Amino acid sequence: MTNIKLLTFSFVLCGLSIGLNGFAQCKSDAENVGRPFYELETECAKANSEPSYLTDGKDYRSLLTNNSVEHVVVFYANNQYRISACTDVGGPLSFTVKDHKNNTLFSNKDYENAPYWDLAFPTTIECIVTVSLPDETKALAFGDGTAAESNSAPADSTVSESEGHDEGEGHGGKHKTEIKPVCGVLIIGYKQEKSD
Repeated sequence: MTNIKLLTFSFVLCGLSIGLNGFAQCKSDAENVGRPFYELETECAKANSEPSYLTDGKDYRSLLTNNSVEHVVVFYANNQYRISACTDVGGPLSFTVKDHKNNTLFSNKDYENAPYWDLAFPTTIECIVTVSLPDETKALAFGDGTAAESNSAPADSTVSESEGHDEGEGHGGKHKTEIKPVCGVLIIGYKQEKSD
């Protein structure tokens, strides 16, 4: 009986994980129609990679408003890596690679948020790759006024304003505005460097 409960619990957790990550809806050209993350990942790989790079096989997906998301990535020695970054609104995605001592090894912010960059590491290293939305992508996704409002918003994936009617206050408060987060993806590919 315990094995059945454990097996059922495992399936539920697996299903929740797939439901939250695999079927999140990103923006599309059609109004009120979303698309899954994997379509954005496919477009990003086609636009910014080349066939000589093999994927590391991991999903680096983010739902972003005014927050940043960290991904732990192991980069192996003797490989060249290409990190490609895309959003579902067409604007750039900022990414920074740091070691565990918080030393910045690379940031595409220093290169006008380039959509991809090639990196090589002399030794195997575990890094933290942090992704966030630059101001230009916030403006594109949320409009100029909403981007400014989201700067003071909490770091959750959806932002809404309350209607502002405290006791004694009329119904002339703010209108409820919901901000749909931006889907951001990283595609990390690698190829072995040629030995001399």
